[in-house]
Amino acid sequence: MKDVWEPIPGTRFFSRNGMGLYERLNDRLYLRVDDVDETDIQDLATNFADANEARSPVRMVA
Repeated sequence: MKDVWEPIPGTRFFSRNGMGLYERLNDRLYLRVDDVDETDIQDLATNFADANEARSPVRMVA
């Protein structure tokens, strides 16, 4: 899924895919400035695990 960063009118903040409140630090880096909930933490862990697996895939040994 591709992230869509939408500016929030009248502020310097953005939302990611219509959720969350982020401040843009540079072209590729955003800082989350609102509270995170359990779903956000679970989402982060899943994305981190997926990215880590892409770099070092696990081999099944029979």
